[in-house]
Amino acid sequence: MLTRCLAIAIGLVAAAPMAHAGEFRLPDSTDYCATPNVIKRLKEKVDHKFRGYTRTKLFLVDIIDPVETHARDRDDTHTVGRKWCHAKARMNDGTVRDMWYLIEKPWGFAGMPMLTSAEFCIVGLDPWKVYGKDCSTIRNNIGW
Repeated sequence: MLTRCLAIAIGLVAAAPMAHAGEFRLPDSTDYCATPNVIKRLKEKVDHKFRGYTRTKLFLVDIIDPVETHARDRDDTHTVGRKWCHAKARMNDGTVRDMWYLIEKPWGFAGMPMLTSAEFCIVGLDPWKVYGKDCSTIRNNIGW
C-alpha cells in the first residue's frame, strides 16, 4: 500500500507543470519602475551617493514620471532579470534632470536570499563618468 501511495504521489509531482529551476521573472507590469519599493530604494541610494561620495548637499526631492524603457527576463542565457527605466529627477537645488536606472533580480551572495539591485545615473551628476557620458552604459545597454 505504501509503495502504491508513493508511486501515485511521484506521478502527481511528475505530471505537475514544473518551473525551470533558474526561472525568475520581474513583474510584467510596465509600472514596476514606479513601485514604492523601487522609488524608496533609489532615493536612499541617490542620497547616500551624494552625501558619502561626492560630499555635496544635493539630495533627491522627487522622481517624476518613471517608465520602463526595456526589459530582459532571467533565462538559461541570462542569469539575472533586468528592467531599464527612465525618469526625471528633481533635486533640492531646483534642477530637474534625466535619471536612468537599472533594476536587477535576483542578486544573492553565497546562497543568501535573492535581493533586488538598483543602479542609477543622473545626467550631469556623475562626476567620474562611472556610467559613461550622459549615463550611456545604463541608458543604452539593452543587450547585456
